Amino acid sequence: MNMPDDQNHSAASEPPSSRVWLYVLSGFAAFWILYLTFFGPKGGHGGLSAPRLQPPETAGKADSNWRPLDLEGKPTDFASYRGRVVFLNIWATWCPPCVAELPSIANLASNPQLKDVAFVCVSIDEQTETVKRFLKDKSWPMTVLRADSLPKEFLTDGIPATFILDGSGNIVVAEVGSSQWDDPSTVDFLKKLAGNATKTPK
Repeated sequence: MNMPDDQNHSAASEPPSSRVWLYVLSGFAAFWILYLTFFGPKGGHGGLSAPRLQPPETAGKADSNWRPLDLEGKPTDFASYRGRVVFLNIWATWCPPCVAELPSIANLASNPQLKDVAFVCVSIDEQTETVKRFLKDKSWPMTVLRADSLPKEFLTDGIPATFILDGSGNIVVAEVGSSQWDDPSTVDFLKKLAGNATKTPK
């Protein structure tokens, strides 16, 4: 007995909507693979890789006129850090790679060997209250600020972005992407840099 034409048609092909969802899911899977490749866990302690501690492509100096805001909305003179080694992290609460590396930064900042290093995390969230809510249950030792804009030397293609400045304000490390910042290589690097800063006339 022959099946009606409409039954034959439904048995031979998927509804168009099913194919659309298949394309959407395939595209999402490809995006997720790329995301994990560049920003996801990469192995090593804490699930992230140790930073490369590479110098910037172009030598630069921190803008001493930059005034990010504290969490009460008051301007902070970035120039006040001159003479100290500064670990500067640009981040946001809505950025998963940023959030993933923050605990390692907190652990690094807690290291007593690095007491002379200033750890400054500047959020680019639109609202200060968003940052305050995120930090509510965290007792991290870093100085957390917020900025509506960044100096050109701290502009990057993405975040998190981390810069290490020597005692004269020169940018000696510039990295984009999440890392395991409490890796021993970072501790050694910062100790040596801080030691040099104390010997350099201000």
